[in-house]
Amino acid sequence: MINKKLFLPTILIFSVLLLFSTAIYAAPSLSLIYVIQQGDTLSEIAADYGIGLERLKAENKIINEASIKMGDELVIPQPKTAVKDSNQQDRKIFSNFKSEKETVSFSINTHYAARINPGHQAPNIDKIPKNKIIDYYVGPGDTLYDLARDFSTTIGTILALNDKKNSFLRSGEKICLPVHNLTSHQILNKRVSKQELNLLARAIYGESRGEPYLGQVAVAAVIINRVLSRKFPNTFAQVIYQGGQFSAVSDGQINLTPNQTAYRAARDALNGSDPTNGALYFYNPKTATRVSFFRGRRVITKIGDHVFIE
Repeated sequence: MINKKLFLPTILIFSVLLLFSTAIYAAPSLSLIYVIQQGDTLSEIAADYGIGLERLKAENKIINEASIKMGDELVIPQPKTAVKDSNQQDRKIFSNFKSEKETVSFSINTHYAARINPGHQAPNIDKIPKNKIIDYYVGPGDTLYDLARDFSTTIGTILALNDKKNSFLRSGEKICLPVHNLTSHQILNKRVSKQELNLLARAIYGESRGEPYLGQVAVAAVIINRVLSRKFPNTFAQVIYQGGQFSAVSDGQINLTPNQTAYRAARDALNGSDPTNGALYFYNPKTATRVSFFRGRRVITKIGDHVFIE
């Protein structure tokens, strides 16, 4: 019986094919991406490609084997015993790829990936709600593999959503990406603009530049928690400029130029750091004029001069 994982009826190249570049003997770096089929197990896949199970899990950052599902994509690391012959092996594999003119060229010192899909099973994108698909602008260095990992999806899903036949990405290109597998906090992080990041950093700087770094992250987390809460507006500008909420807006310190620490605190909070454990308010008991508002609310923590409450 032919093993379906070793029989490769189709191999799609998933990187920029620079047809005008140097010839194949330049020995570009090659990776294989295996599309998980129904009934596959990690141990079987590892055995089929002659690699250790733990190495396969480590390469793909898999902690729980039960979490893999059909359509997921695995990077197949090169067997260590084949490292010395990698150039010859790459040439042999790449020789199987033919363009319509029966010739293909690759750029030297460039990384390429081949996607192995034994079952020809296309991902089902019809079940992804329209409101769970966002527009994303490709940044320098973005690859399909990185985007699939960051958005908890598969390369095949991204290709299908954008009707792409190859993995060529241009910096600045607008593509569709699914966010149905992400938390609301992760979605917010993916969607935040440079202007919103700058506004968040200004709010942090205006409210807490004299506080310890953890306290600055905490202030950022409160603002983010408000954006995500149904009790408050859903944009950074609306939350920050909501009347009577932040002293930095009232006294004009929101207009000060933030330092790099404020930007770092904003990014850490956007990436999920929340020293307040979900607080929606904070105040400084030494300077606050409306302390009565906070009485009766549960205090979560105190960081520096600020008290954080629900």
